[in-house]
Amino acid sequence: MLLDVRITDFDDLRLQVTQDEVNAYKARTTPELDDITDYLSGRDSLLDADAIAARLFAVEKADVFLSHAHRDHDAVVALAVTLEKLGLKVFVDACVWGDVYALLLKVDQARAAIPLQPGLFDYTRTTRNAANMYMILSVALQRMIDQSELLLFLDSKAVRVQDYVEGEAYIGSPWIFAELMFAQMVARRPRVTGIGTENLSEVFAKDDSRATAPMVRYRLPESSYTMPAATLNRLISNATFAATLSRRFNLPSSGHDFLDRVYQALPLRAAERELLGWSEDAK
Repeated sequence: MLLDVRITDFDDLRLQVTQDEVNAYKARTTPELDDITDYLSGRDSLLDADAIAARLFAVEKADVFLSHAHRDHDAVVALAVTLEKLGLKVFVDACVWGDVYALLLKVDQARAAIPLQPGLFDYTRTTRNAANMYMILSVALQRMIDQSELLLFLDSKAVRVQDYVEGEAYIGSPWIFAELMFAQMVARRPRVTGIGTENLSEVFAKDDSRATAPMVRYRLPESSYTMPAATLNRLISNATFAATLSRRFNLPSSGHDFLDRVYQALPLRAAERELLGWSEDAK
């Protein structure tokens, strides 16, 4: 990863994306759930961690990793659609997470069901199944952050929980907390051209009716930089206009043009400019 940025007031971001485009993106990026036997291997039929990670996180390289709350799913998909139009590949794990819980249920049905008691499961086995599944996913998420260029944390009202200490900010998602903490520890890498965009969102189910309320509050980790949603919106509008002109006059352009606009709006440090391949004269 090269850089992480917190987008403040994400609720205020307004993009020109239709609901049909949002729905089409979800349908295209939601992996189909395979039979549980596809993830079992060996004489003891153990779950294959690599097979699960490869199926749920098929895209390994990333330009942009979007970290967000489940309730912002449609708004984040709209942003993903917009970034795709600018030449960036986008992956939304909100679609993946619904598949994860469906897969976990199949694992419990195969390995934790209590005989002759339909719908009842052994507590110890189910907690171990969940712990193993979440460990697999946590490692996959960290790998995707490490291989991305930019992490955007989309900070909104849905992310936060009630502040009980004046001046302190808290979030309710363990996954967002883990993503942001890892983003502060991962090594910074120089830009690698020719890769796409990654969109990761945190979600507990495929629909709001099954989503769970936060059970723990986490102190909001710091981000390297912050950017108001209004600034992001302006950069998207400018990049969209520039991309339209490029297509009309057959001029070269890429998704990195938009990322460069984002970086130019930030007070980058010398080391970060060097990772981008920018000289001090290019300020």
